[in-house]
Amino acid sequence: MKICAIILSAGKSKRFNSDLPKFVHSISGKQLIDFNIEALEKNKNINQIKIITSKTNSHFIESKNKELFIQNPIDGTGGAIKQFYNSNKNFDYYLVLLADTPIFDYKIINNFLSDGIKSKVDISVLSQNANNPSGYGRIILNKDRLIKIVEESDCNADEKNVKLVNTGIFLISKKSIKNVFSLIKNKIKKEYYITDLIDISHKQNLKLKAYINDKSPILGVNNFKELNDLEKISQDIIKSKLINSGVKILHPETVYIETDVQISKDVIIEPNVVIKKGVKILKGTTIKSFSYLENCYVGKNCLIGPFARLRPEAILQDDVKIGNFVEIKNSKLASKVKVNHLSYLGDSTIGKNSNIGAGTITCNFDGKNKFHSKIGDNCFIGTNSSIIAPVNIGNNSYIAAGSVITKNVPKNYFSISRAKQKNLKNFKR
Repeated sequence: MKICAIILSAGKSKRFNSDLPKFVHSISGKQLIDFNIEALEKNKNINQIKIITSKTNSHFIESKNKELFIQNPIDGTGGAIKQFYNSNKNFDYYLVLLADTPIFDYKIINNFLSDGIKSKVDISVLSQNANNPSGYGRIILNKDRLIKIVEESDCNADEKNVKLVNTGIFLISKKSIKNVFSLIKNKIKKEYYITDLIDISHKQNLKLKAYINDKSPILGVNNFKELNDLEKISQDIIKSKLINSGVKILHPETVYIETDVQISKDVIIEPNVVIKKGVKILKGTTIKSFSYLENCYVGKNCLIGPFARLRPEAILQDDVKIGNFVEIKNSKLASKVKVNHLSYLGDSTIGKNSNIGAGTITCNFDGKNKFHSKIGDNCFIGTNSSIIAPVNIGNNSYIAAGSVITKNVPKNYFSISRAKQKNLKNFKR
């Protein structure tokens, strides 16, 4: 059995007040369309994944490594399937998703697809009950049999009270998809609607089904308010999974955590922390309030913050302490390093047990190029020191406070570099 998954992304996003199409906007650090691409990639029964888009939108998704089909003209969801089917008739089932309606739990798609194939349906519609169905097409059943989908603008009084709504996700058999050639353009919008396939197929007595989703809600996006609503749902899912796995999050409503992070049990995250994608934190670590982490590694039993920033490629081994107003970028800190306050370490390597005093800066950029600094094991870097890269400071060395280090320091040395102090008698302003 051959199954083709299709993601529709040719819409003009007219109601969305942005220069970008809806599906490239992100929630929890991931573009809307990527949720569905990843959900489909996790299903081994799907033979091909294709994206139907417009010429205008195509350059936003060329990097997705998926085959694109350009819809022309842009004549609705039914028009998109009609054009696509004309040149792709060799599949047994067509699974249709919307680029601006993200699936947070890939198992929903797996279960929906498996149920449809097992039931040998001609059309299955992924539906769900909504407390407020406003804006959604209503699923109309007759003794549990799907008979039609009615857009809200066409609902009568009884149909508007129906809570079961259409998510826009369909499974269509090769027998039923041929009915795309029988679709008639909507008189108002002058577009073909995929939902009209239900009425046509019902009249042919084909097997139709409304599969009801009772897991993570599936919601579309038409404006930034709805995008924010999805963000809240996504954040609740991410943080609930972490809490259930043994992560302690204090006041989780104030914490922002993106997808694609790994946080071990017994990690403590205090209020007002931001953790972006690519972060890995091992057990026993505490992230204190107002800290910001992105694309970095934090080992066991570390203490980060408050008001700390870990930028991309920061690697902290076990038992490292990063204090307030400290920024680490593209640097590796060995175990038991302490950087307690008011310092910047960029493009550097710090050996184990070293102490970096307040106000220390690795001066890594000359305006054109970045350079690397290396500080050895068991070093003490005094307060307000500037390490001018590239420079190596050997093991067990001591840098006096206020020094500007421009040359290598051998191991076991004391280094001091200060302007000579002058005290002027009887100084007057």
